[in-house]
Amino acid sequence: MDLSQRQERILSELRLHGSLSATDFAERMGISAMTVRRDLRELAEQSLLRRVHGGAVAMESGPPAAGAHRPAPRSSGGPVPDYDEPLFTFGFVVPDPSYYFPSIVDGAVERVQTLGGRLVLGISDYEAERERFQIGRLIEAGVDGLLVTSSVNDAVPTFEQLLDSPVPAVVVERSLDDAPTASALDLVRSDHAAGATMAVRLFAELGHRRVGMVTFETPTMPHLRVGFDRAAASFGVAAQTVVVDHRSGIREQSAAFIQRCLADGTTAVFVHSDRYAVEFVEAAIALGVAVPGDLSVVAYDDEVAALAAVPLTAVGPPKRDIGWLAADMLFDRVSATPQRALASRHVTLRPNLVLRRSTGAPR
Repeated sequence: MDLSQRQERILSELRLHGSLSATDFAERMGISAMTVRRDLRELAEQSLLRRVHGGAVAMESGPPAAGAHRPAPRSSGGPVPDYDEPLFTFGFVVPDPSYYFPSIVDGAVERVQTLGGRLVLGISDYEAERERFQIGRLIEAGVDGLLVTSSVNDAVPTFEQLLDSPVPAVVVERSLDDAPTASALDLVRSDHAAGATMAVRLFAELGHRRVGMVTFETPTMPHLRVGFDRAAASFGVAAQTVVVDHRSGIREQSAAFIQRCLADGTTAVFVHSDRYAVEFVEAAIALGVAVPGDLSVVAYDDEVAALAAVPLTAVGPPKRDIGWLAADMLFDRVSATPQRALASRHVTLRPNLVLRRSTGAPR
């Protein structure tokens, strides 16, 4: 544990418990009490804590306990220090650990570990009943807070479960627009509508006057369609949207849409997700369509877009930042005191546009 990690851990303990014993902290971390006292002096000089005899207290006054969810103070507890004992444990329920979410989970793990905690994962496989089971399992296991990505946007039973939870929760990468009764929950997500707007703006700036969008039915799709339609009207371009049935005939549906684009003069297509965009470009090439000469393509997600036959320009949600911020917001909630009550927060982050070889001016 280097200097910055050690001092971050000190501040985390003070936020959680209000006070810290220099001797106890040194024993648990396996370092000298002199090192801890030096850290406390440096942090006090930055007005980040207040030194007292034997340790430090948080700058906030008043009792630290905010509720039953606050993690219990750690102690060295014996002759052999447990360096790996976390200050707190968060649970994270995600629909799928293999696509899109790994970067979000990585960001959450990074922030949780920096703060001295541990993250435990629960997989729902996009099943509502299993989602609620995983939430209940994690609460029963004693987690101090929950991060949850629901399988759908209008997961009202799941959100009600979180509202009734004995520990605080943050909804991750989902909207609560379709579940207004859950608006009291904290939320952090990508601004998918803004991401679609970025794609349409690029097409318009390149000179495309007819654009298309092809997508699967996913929790992200409604937000993308809103941004896409709004941007098309704003930039004065004609637009059409097709929702692909993912259960069968994806290549055939793609080919039919591409042929329709060629027939009606559509020269640019926004594709969600980029895993599907890889197949979409393959279908275009098989039809003899040049990308980007005949058809410019922008993918959404930017997970594998760079690996397509033609490296795809892509809009990428800030997934790692989403996970990092969600964990930070949850820690704020867990460490809140009666003197620092927090209003519920709904935070959206803007995606990024990465230019590659699949976009250009129309012929």
